Amino acid sequence: MSMSAPTSHLFAAPRESFRRVRHIAGNTFREASRQKFFAFVVVLASALALSGLFLRVFSFGMSELRFVADFGFGGIFLFGSILGIVMTAQLFFAELDNRTVLTLLARPVRRWEFIAGKFFGMWLLLGVFVAATGGVLAALLQTRSLELASLAAETGAPAPWFSAGGLGVFLVLQWVRLGVVAALTLFVCAFARSFLYAVVVSALAVLVCQLRGFGALATTSTGGATGDAPSLPLRLAGNALVLVPDLQVFDLGVPLALEPAGVAGEVLRSAALSGLVFTAAPLALAAWIFSDREV
Repeated sequence: MSMSAPTSHLFAAPRESFRRVRHIAGNTFREASRQKFFAFVVVLASALALSGLFLRVFSFGMSELRFVADFGFGGIFLFGSILGIVMTAQLFFAELDNRTVLTLLARPVRRWEFIAGKFFGMWLLLGVFVAATGGVLAALLQTRSLELASLAAETGAPAPWFSAGGLGVFLVLQWVRLGVVAALTLFVCAFARSFLYAVVVSALAVLVCQLRGFGALATTSTGGATGDAPSLPLRLAGNALVLVPDLQVFDLGVPLALEPAGVAGEVLRSAALSGLVFTAAPLALAAWIFSDREV
């Protein structure tokens, strides 16, 4: 009996923490899903994906299916990022402005649990967004690929190739990618003093992360172009880029959904691992900063 009591007490604290995080996440998800802004973004992103079918005349030589897919992929990330930044900041500062965070923290709720609950609630909402808009895009691509295959059979042209399973893998990666966006926004919110400041800084941070691949290419190609080793500033810039998430590693929609060769498993695992690392790191920093913040 003396051995079972300490053991049960050892596992009681993690269970209580999990219960509190789950409760905060559930409240965050319910509150966010009731916002008109969420429904508006879902409808707008779905409409953008559908509009790619009518704008395919501007493909400029690109295959029709690829043009429609790229249009939809870009819309999912663009509107998903807007949703992740605006809604995360809005829900965070609503807790501070309404002073409800004081009620939560007055109970046995740790500050890191508050940050984790906010993240998981928002990440769940982003998952619903990706599933809804991705479902619209999948139905569009599947229908159009069958139509094009039937037309190709009549004309003798090669039929387009589309993989619904590959698209599903890509949508999961986009969910991970938007989790990085939400985590970065929470990190900014932890030290920001206003909703507008948090939104602007978070948007700039996401833009930097989206362009991070071009920065890495520039630092390596500059040294290689002259045949000499990169200068000290370029080496420092290249080392600093390691700390910045590269959101372009998730741009695998076309090879996953429209190319028979697909994507190597190592590339998928690398992208997923990068997403998890660059989600956990900003959340840890957000919890650390928020632990000393006066609310």
